[in-house]
Amino acid sequence: MNILETTTGPLSYFDNGCIEGDAPHLMLLHSGAASHRQWKALIADLGRHWHVVAPDLIGHGETPMPGHDNPMLEEEAGRLTALLERMDGPVHLVGHSYGGALALELARRQPHRIASLAMYEPVAFGLLRDSSHRDGWHEISTLGQRQIELVACGEMRAAAIAFLDYWIRPGALLALPDHMQAYIMGCMPAVAAEFRALFDVGNTAADFTMLTMPVLLLCGSEATLAVRGVVAELRRLLPGPRDVTLAGAAHMAPLIRPDLVNPLLIDFLDMAARVAGRGLRRAG
Repeated sequence: MNILETTTGPLSYFDNGCIEGDAPHLMLLHSGAASHRQWKALIADLGRHWHVVAPDLIGHGETPMPGHDNPMLEEEAGRLTALLERMDGPVHLVGHSYGGALALELARRQPHRIASLAMYEPVAFGLLRDSSHRDGWHEISTLGQRQIELVACGEMRAAAIAFLDYWIRPGALLALPDHMQAYIMGCMPAVAAEFRALFDVGNTAADFTMLTMPVLLLCGSEATLAVRGVVAELRRLLPGPRDVTLAGAAHMAPLIRPDLVNPLLIDFLDMAARVAGRGLRRAG
């Protein structure tokens, strides 16, 4: 793992060290309570034809939580922007869940640097607040407020149970090995901060019309009510995304069913690399 020291703190990231001079650049942003390791299968599938960087987001993996109360999204975007600046040329972004919401935010802030944008169920919950998807907003704001309260009381186990009960299934935390339970509980302060940040984002339609790069929007047929609302809003706001619903897939499909998700990502990235003029070479 590599450590990038930014003006707001360290960022731990994986870099595959690809040395092909014309390899396109790809940044992978993981979901909440995960780490860069969630992309292990995708990185292997891509082979050596991409320069891949996969950071541990704040409070996950080897990137610690900051010792202050700066707005989480600003902090996260600042560190990721510093990492982007180390990558020469246009960068393709792939994000899942919170990582998808971050990818959307990075593309909004620096559209000239982003060659393409692929998201699996991005949790840009701020889009629901003033939308017609009031039931979805009520569902996720109730969960988020519960997460924030449990973390504030130091109830990390209860917070982790509530988090995985919603995103996977009831009892999901207790079905995991002890070391994974401990890791997820340790991520709960970051998850609570992420909920606060996502609820506070106030995007406008103009924020999305500038996103003219190729966009892939993936969603599982078993998505939660809140996620379905976010995806519906993005379909409406983004100019012409490639939109795919995966039959039988739920929110954690990028980790649980990479055999379903990864071929779609690779096909999209192959197309986007050609559009960006970098030409993806595959092994013969």
